[in-house]
Amino acid sequence: MESRPLTEEEHNNWIAEVSHELRLPLANIKLLVETLIDGAVEDPVTAMRMLNRTKEEVTRLQNLVSDLLSHEKLQGGRDEMRFAPVDIVRRAQNVLETTAEMAEEKGVVLKLAIENGFELSANEEQIDQVLINLVENAIKFTPAGGSVTVRAGGPPPYLEVEDSGIGMAEAEIPKIFQRFYRVDRGRTRGSTGLGLSIVKHIVDLHGAKIAVTSKEGLGSKFRIDFP
Repeated sequence: MESRPLTEEEHNNWIAEVSHELRLPLANIKLLVETLIDGAVEDPVTAMRMLNRTKEEVTRLQNLVSDLLSHEKLQGGRDEMRFAPVDIVRRAQNVLETTAEMAEEKGVVLKLAIENGFELSANEEQIDQVLINLVENAIKFTPAGGSVTVRAGGPPPYLEVEDSGIGMAEAEIPKIFQRFYRVDRGRTRGSTGLGLSIVKHIVDLHGAKIAVTSKEGLGSKFRIDFP
């Protein structure tokens, strides 16, 4: 993928998108604090509920800033990336350990299916980010009692993240890698809308291809094929 500077129009659109995404959590925090100041702090139950909501909005802002920094860092392009042999199976195991608590809270089972061990010439940090983003996304859209499976195999090397979640309409699939796009805002409260955009960018920088298959009510599968 060839890196190029943003045009003036693309830059202005990017600033507008970021401003819009930052404005909502900041407005919510301001409203919550004002409500506490106006007297809600005197009611311990209400105050605690307000403080928990404030904490959620602060976490949302932290995640958004983190994803924005990751997105900006990726604009450097392939030439600035450091590639080295990466044990994909080991990376997948580590990511499942990292997301285990999130899955447990949702009542979702994590599985790892390995064809065989192999190494891939890649940027380890970015491969971790791809896996974490895909697994966390799958957990969010999978109801309790469902499962998320990470598969790795090759050669040629490939990665798959498949869930038994709610799936999506076919018309949604081409849109999901757009910045700030959310399939269902009600189910993705706290999501930055940048996770899959970052995944797509990293996949492109590695010269790989990502394909998505999904059916409503039956789950989704993300497959990455590396060269």
